Amino acid sequence: MARQRKKFDPSEQDDIKGDMTPMIDIIFLLLIFFLLTTKFIVPEKMISQLLPTNKGQASSSPPVVEPPQDLNILIYPEGFARGMGVQQMHNMWMDNQNASVAMLQVSNNPPIRIEGASISGSTRAEHLNPVLAEVYAYIAGLMEAAEVPGQPRSEQRPVVIHCFSAMHWKYALMAYDAVRQFERDKAGGRITSSQDLREAREVSFAPPRIRNYHTWELGNELWEILHMR
Repeated sequence: MARQRKKFDPSEQDDIKGDMTPMIDIIFLLLIFFLLTTKFIVPEKMISQLLPTNKGQASSSPPVVEPPQDLNILIYPEGFARGMGVQQMHNMWMDNQNASVAMLQVSNNPPIRIEGASISGSTRAEHLNPVLAEVYAYIAGLMEAAEVPGQPRSEQRPVVIHCFSAMHWKYALMAYDAVRQFERDKAGGRITSSQDLREAREVSFAPPRIRNYHTWELGNELWEILHMR
């Protein structure tokens, strides 16, 4: 005689409960791991600016020799000036995005005005050469005034070119060519190879900024360029 199967009755079964203890243990282990492995980076040179270098009797090390200050070449659109606010600069640029005229400035010296059309690819030599000569004379004169007599070329103040990122790159290249021409003239025309360039003054372009992380990003960039020393 066949057995009758007992019907399943859910009420007779114990409630199934999940054990949360392993999950909580894993979460705490992960928290401990990140707490032990995270490194908090102090802003660059912040500590060195706060600590004394050559004061006190306990310090026997020589004073820290700071590297030579950069000689900044600034390139920005016409109409902007030091003293304007970030928002004002941003709004001015967004209202009139005109980079056809550039202002070229060396450190805190008065700038010169450069018409973009005068250095375009279609400009004839008789119109282009006077503009290039003016830029070279301006940059060379101020670099000569910043020279340290008797110091090797490689130890002279480094040149950093800061060009507003919304402007044509031809302005930055023109400034770079003027600096290199000045170095060739100071070396008596002997800079002809990569080895000679390594013995010349350091020239570099300021790194590009990170975009789209602030509403007034272009205003920030213009403000920083115009307030370079």
